[in-house]
Amino acid sequence: MASSSLAVLSGCEEKTEPESAGDLYELIVNKPVVRIGQNEEVTVDIILGNGNYSVKSYDTDIAEAVVSGEQITIKSGSSNGATTVEVTDGEGACADISVNVGLFDLKLSQTELSMEPGDSRQLEVSMGNFSSNDELSIEVADGTVVSIENTDPLRPYYTVTALRRGHTSITFMDRKGKSAVVDITVNPYTLEVSAVNPKVGVDNKLTVYVVSGNGGYEMVSGDGNILAVEPVSGNETAFRLVGLSEGTATVTVADDAGQKIEFPVTVVLADKSADLGSGNYFSVPFEMHDGTVDETMNGLNSITFEARVNIASLNGDDNGNARINTVMGVEKIFLLRVDVHRNASDTQKRYLQLSADDKGGIRYEGSTEIQTGQWYNVAVVLDGSKSGSERISLYVNGVKETLQLQDGTPDDLNNVDLTSNFYIGRSDGRRHLNGSVTYARIWTRALTDQEIADNSGKILTSDMDGLAANWIFTNVNDSASSFASITGNSFEAEAGTAVTAWTADPVLSE
Repeated sequence: MASSSLAVLSGCEEKTEPESAGDLYELIVNKPVVRIGQNEEVTVDIILGNGNYSVKSYDTDIAEAVVSGEQITIKSGSSNGATTVEVTDGEGACADISVNVGLFDLKLSQTELSMEPGDSRQLEVSMGNFSSNDELSIEVADGTVVSIENTDPLRPYYTVTALRRGHTSITFMDRKGKSAVVDITVNPYTLEVSAVNPKVGVDNKLTVYVVSGNGGYEMVSGDGNILAVEPVSGNETAFRLVGLSEGTATVTVADDAGQKIEFPVTVVLADKSADLGSGNYFSVPFEMHDGTVDETMNGLNSITFEARVNIASLNGDDNGNARINTVMGVEKIFLLRVDVHRNASDTQKRYLQLSADDKGGIRYEGSTEIQTGQWYNVAVVLDGSKSGSERISLYVNGVKETLQLQDGTPDDLNNVDLTSNFYIGRSDGRRHLNGSVTYARIWTRALTDQEIADNSGKILTSDMDGLAANWIFTNVNDSASSFASITGNSFEAEAGTAVTAWTADPVLSE
């Protein structure tokens, strides 16, 4: 039996390409490797070249070759072994045909494959009794586990793709009946989650995703007094970790393949709020977990915004900032901000204002001067059950503001859409808060004066009627890129850049 490792003399590798450029073709044959037995012959077609072909065998005891037109006939000689047939055309272009004579075992580049669903592996038939791919037969024991595809029409190169978990094999057979088998195991996906040793605040939430696994996920907390786990409706890979009290709890994740992993979660009592500096902000796409927009945040006729902010510096009139520090909302639709009094000569004094240019040209403004370096609990209410100026109210520190400006048509402020371009701490691509924020809340109903007073400066942690979003921006981690609402549909507030600076807020230590 001939060896699969045969030394082959090669002619074209030692020759230079013809100097003439022109429109010459590369010389290509349809069988660059041939394997035949004693007293056998094979035909090889020239599929590209420049005509006037000649052939030369480097060992005629092993194989002889003749050419007629564009067809080469190679016959085995008296000896087994390996040689090279060199093909040359009239322009000097050259191609080698590797010739092996004998009876060969069928060999594969790999005999075992271990994969995960979706993986692909390359496989080559490296030796056997064949000269073209059509002289190989291929049988997949279970075609639901893997698929196989020939990736080179002239060579026995294949791609094996894993389709599902399981075990199977692929059998190759050549024209002499020699066979070779590759055994394939498609393992379950490795179970992995998006967070390693995560932290979550008391009365806050963190979203954790299963990033790899086999479906049917379950996630449970080992200590329900410290940490709760909530599955996210509509997304089996997403879970909310809810901090209940200080401590560490072990979370276990399992999937349908029986795989399990555990990871610790530390629940901490936060004492500082997100410092957005002069250019950071949060955007809220109001997307459901399937990527669609939550239409319950569109067409609103009653709204309440609440926020706790500390403005470090007032914006000037440069770069389109228009002396505006934004709290939250949608530019020209429903925006709570701090601005100068319209047409006032004193541009240093700033007041809480509701702006809705495209909804009745609204400018409603309070009379309490907003100072830098102080914490304020601010709110705005739109009450769709009322008419005229009674529809809009502003509040500072739980007290209803006496309005010093009431411009626009309040009855046109309806069907408010918050689902597009909603920001906390920015509007119109600039006009940043320039300060810190502890919480921001959206209600889809009009709170009463008493409810505003009761909520002022308080961290709310439970689901309440109409509370659609409630973000608490506290320093659970040294760096945070997003915060999940702890109520409603857990909308994500996504930071423009990761929050890495934090400001002490006395309400967090009460």
